[in-house]
Amino acid sequence: MVYMAGDNNLSAAGDEDVDELRQVGSTADVNIVVEFDNAGDRGTRRYHIQRGGGDDCVQSLGETDSGAPEVLLDFVSWAAGRYPAERYVLVLWNHGCGWEPLEMDKIARAVRAADYNEREATERSASQLGRVFFRTTLEKIFSIASSSERAICSDDATGHSLDTLELGNVLARTTQILGQPLDLLGMDACLMSNLEVAYQAQPYVRYIVASEENEPAEGWPYSDVIGELVANPNMATAELAARIVDLYIKSYQGYDGAVTQAALDVAKVMDLAKPIDTLAGALSKRMEEMQTVIWKAQRSSACFWHFTLWDLAHFCMELEKLTEQRIEDELTKGAVLKATNEVRTALKSGANKFVIAEAHQGAKVTHCGGITIYLPSVPNISRYYYDLDYARRHRWSSMIKAYLET
Repeated sequence: MVYMAGDNNLSAAGDEDVDELRQVGSTADVNIVVEFDNAGDRGTRRYHIQRGGGDDCVQSLGETDSGAPEVLLDFVSWAAGRYPAERYVLVLWNHGCGWEPLEMDKIARAVRAADYNEREATERSASQLGRVFFRTTLEKIFSIASSSERAICSDDATGHSLDTLELGNVLARTTQILGQPLDLLGMDACLMSNLEVAYQAQPYVRYIVASEENEPAEGWPYSDVIGELVANPNMATAELAARIVDLYIKSYQGYDGAVTQAALDVAKVMDLAKPIDTLAGALSKRMEEMQTVIWKAQRSSACFWHFTLWDLAHFCMELEKLTEQRIEDELTKGAVLKATNEVRTALKSGANKFVIAEAHQGAKVTHCGGITIYLPSVPNISRYYYDLDYARRHRWSSMIKAYLET
């Protein structure tokens, strides 16, 4: 199931990806179904993808709001009802191209945003908020009482946090529709290989494939991915997830920018969450000594989008290095080094690990390990971050609070 929220300036990339899927097409063992909200005059169409294309449009829906959770869920319900399967993959296609200012302006006016003018829509579309998948996220932000409060929410990854909450809600309802968890959630979008996202999805998804970095417009190499699945429909889901990572990176050989992709076994998220708890405890207990080290480690690590999402492996590597150099107290040094080593060990990729497979290309992401974590560097933490399951149940959020206060 490929859900293409393409009513935007990358609609042409959606056409190309549909054509890539048609290079392989559905078989007796693998059904490929697409809902594509196109920016042109075709509106939204549903396809049962056939090799070579032809007449594979099976339903025209007219104009829809592909950012609305209920529209996505209706697609899942239709796909599962018409093309039932033993295993289900849902790909959320967006490429992170962002919401246009005009779209944001309409939403702001619809919710009667206080203290609002048209210029704010342009500002928000260029912020983290412009990258969200769900319209409900934008509605909640624009419902905040003043433009200054909305500005904080836009710049501190609240859009990411709120979208993560909405994604969890959608996945819970998807599980009810299917009568089972999703076997694989693919996010052909930006910035979603993130610990908080994986933790939120954990009850409803078996595997995730996503990128830490912004994705290029071309997105996934669909003909290669589907070609391998069609050739071997009985391959294990974990194997499919790992192959997507490999094929994605290979498809960008010669690309000048940075690309990342990772496959996660969501059932093993606690294998990483526990050592992070230990690290958070060690840092919080000695924050007066460690806050400058944390700050410098952030600035030496790979970060994504407005200094809020940081590659966890690279951050821990820099934290180790700086702790060795700058911390004299042996108890503090020993506790932090032990904890960072445990986190880095938990991030090593391989079969039966949380990170099944990880690959990257480009100087910016040389030391990346496949997953980011939220760590704002200004004293404004997302008002919604504490609503996330990971923040509520684990110690990282209290470490952030201590860090920013110090």
